Amino acid sequence: MNWDELVQQVQSGQVVIYPTETFYALGCMSTHSGAVKEIFRIKARNTAKSLPLIVSDWNMVEAFVRLDQYALDLAQQFWPGPLSLIVPVAESICAQACGVDGRAAVRMSPHPVAKALCQAVGAPLVATSANWSGQEPACTPHALADFLAAHSGVLCLADRPWPAGGLPSTVVEVCGPNQVRMVRHGAVSASALAQAGYACM
Repeated sequence: MNWDELVQQVQSGQVVIYPTETFYALGCMSTHSGAVKEIFRIKARNTAKSLPLIVSDWNMVEAFVRLDQYALDLAQQFWPGPLSLIVPVAESICAQACGVDGRAAVRMSPHPVAKALCQAVGAPLVATSANWSGQEPACTPHALADFLAAHSGVLCLADRPWPAGGLPSTVVEVCGPNQVRMVRHGAVSASALAQAGYACM
């Protein structure tokens, strides 16, 4: 399957595994409700939990993400990069992917494959780790083998560069000027946020 065919498949609701800067992600178009429901089924994920999203660039942020000035200031310092902000998103993103308050954890991925795929499909991508809920995330194609064998209908982009592994993206909620609530510790440390002038709650 060539690149254009893969993009068309994802746009039509296909679920795909693709590399990000941290781990391989299990994803789909966040605007396709059938594909989002399939993500929950494949992962055996609690449907009460929202799904993390990635955007490709600032144009996509403007179209799909609702950043207030405080969140924008933080994003401009750390995006693209492994810092996810819990923020309101556009109504075109499936309600199943968001919390009950219409918010989701969003980041701009610096990984060239993730960025290219997201840009090509034209909407934020779901970016939950490619593993069963509670299991270790994968950062090599070999580590994906069992998961792929159990889900033969899922497309896989195992292209290099492989994910770096290590820690997942950090998840924060912006509480005000230069203040964030740490929801999940990860690749962007509290000290890195502090150096940028942010106090962590």
